Amino acid sequence: MIIPTLNEAHALPVLIRALEREVGEAGEILVSDAGSTDGTAERARELGARVVVGGAGRGAQLAAAVAVSRGDRLWFLHADSLVGAESGRALAVARARWGCFATRIGSADPRLRLCARWMTHRARSSGSCTGDMGIWMDRDVYGSLGGFRPLPAFEDLDLSDRARARYPWAVLEPALITSARRWEIDGTSRTMARFLGFRLGYRIGIDPDRLAAAYTAGARHPR
Repeated sequence: MIIPTLNEAHALPVLIRALEREVGEAGEILVSDAGSTDGTAERARELGARVVVGGAGRGAQLAAAVAVSRGDRLWFLHADSLVGAESGRALAVARARWGCFATRIGSADPRLRLCARWMTHRARSSGSCTGDMGIWMDRDVYGSLGGFRPLPAFEDLDLSDRARARYPWAVLEPALITSARRWEIDGTSRTMARFLGFRLGYRIGIDPDRLAAAYTAGARHPR
């Protein structure tokens, strides 16, 4: 399991403890930190995770962690995600070579419930998986694709686009719960509109550096 972090000392322990329950001592938990100032790396070590200092940008962080990982099946998770019971077993027995998990957003807001259902449907129908859906991939598949590119944004879509063009995928249950904090901080409708706009921009070929800069400039949530 590989978790990119930037100032996630509060959220990270919940995820690490859940992963330990799911995979036990056989699982390897790697935290790839991008220079946190809140003690994230130290807290991760206290909880038994290996810590890697990744490069700037989530794509570089993830690639740095893969380079030192040992598992045959890679699982990429955001630090503020929650994994359900039996997630580890679902991952272990999956016959596909890559995919993600169904998702829920941790909020009672009907807009976010609808958003999560749409995300899951999109992944099942098209293979377009995003990082907050817990992308997983066999190591040899990852290697054949050249891994994560050091993009400033959309490294998840870039990887899943290349994977779905060559390999069948699977969307696993139980659903992974992703935090609603970025929607709550930036405003639900505003955040949904921004995500759709940036995703469209990526699809029509706008430079990811420009998109990342625009996202950072307008976001109240840091990631």
